[in-house]
Amino acid sequence: MVSVITGAAVVCGVATGVFSDALSQNVIRPEQKILRVIPQKPLVLQRSLVRYQAVPMRTLDRNGARQILERLQKSGPGGVGFEKAEMVDGRYIFTSPDDPSAVCDVDAATGSFLVNFGLKRYFGEGSTRNLPSGNRAVEIARSYLSETGYLPANENEMVVAGVGGLDMAVARDGKQAGRYRKLVTVRFSRVLNGMPVQGPGSRMVVHLGENSTPAGMIRNWTEVKAVAVSKEQLKSSEAVRGETAERLRSIAGKAREVRGEKSVRVLYDDGRGNIEPAMYVTAEAMYAGPKQQEMVAVPVDFYVPLLRNPKALYPFMKERENKVPGGDSRQRSLRLLIPRSGSGEQSDQK
Repeated sequence: MVSVITGAAVVCGVATGVFSDALSQNVIRPEQKILRVIPQKPLVLQRSLVRYQAVPMRTLDRNGARQILERLQKSGPGGVGFEKAEMVDGRYIFTSPDDPSAVCDVDAATGSFLVNFGLKRYFGEGSTRNLPSGNRAVEIARSYLSETGYLPANENEMVVAGVGGLDMAVARDGKQAGRYRKLVTVRFSRVLNGMPVQGPGSRMVVHLGENSTPAGMIRNWTEVKAVAVSKEQLKSSEAVRGETAERLRSIAGKAREVRGEKSVRVLYDDGRGNIEPAMYVTAEAMYAGPKQQEMVAVPVDFYVPLLRNPKALYPFMKERENKVPGGDSRQRSLRLLIPRSGSGEQSDQK
């Protein structure tokens, strides 16, 4: 019997803070050793900070969303029709009766979208023919963005986050019989005024398939304008440190200790038109192993807003709804493929 081994993670990336959010309800025990964050320098730097807001755009109607799809199809593989259309949660969803894995998801408010031209042709055994690699894959991805008109207005903002891919593993009689390269994935992220941008927004992902033809794409990238932030709008360094320590206690509720805390100032893009300064905190929560004889390290990461009244929706906020194309669980068509990391690649949700 032949079966396909499914990947546990959606190709579009693992949502930032999933582990953190899952542990946020744990009760703190007083005997736990939770190390405090000791920054080497003030968390809120003296130089002026800015936040960014999306440039307003006209809300798309169905015809506008269809035009985005048609523009993408001109440079796509062809042969896939997206006849069915429906409006769900402010997004136009186009699907194909010929291939259930084919989908185009367009956000009417922001113009962000996900398109997958279908994976039926990639489900056979064997690796995909003529896949590009390395610099050539980046060149082809940039060319596709240019042809479709989806390069950023300021191309200097867009940087290569990583080149990886998607594999399919095949098993016979419960044993892996082969693993095949199916798609090459190029991921782009954003830098604004020298600051890296993380989060579900400010990212573009291009999947390349047979003969280097685009197999799919995610674009969650709004044009933005800078807005000055006054000192009164910023939290104090002490407040940021306190919030960081409290989040660590809340997240690692059952950990024996927390090691290797690091805080880096970044810009966080919530995918809804808000980009704000924040601290990105990483650490390792140490838990007792199965036999209580060894420690198991579990990575933890989260964001601490630097604004007193943030407009962005962060992963820890209960009211946050991560309903952006490529950022929620609606697109499951690529679950049969296993993400393959490349050099310099990181989660594109961070």
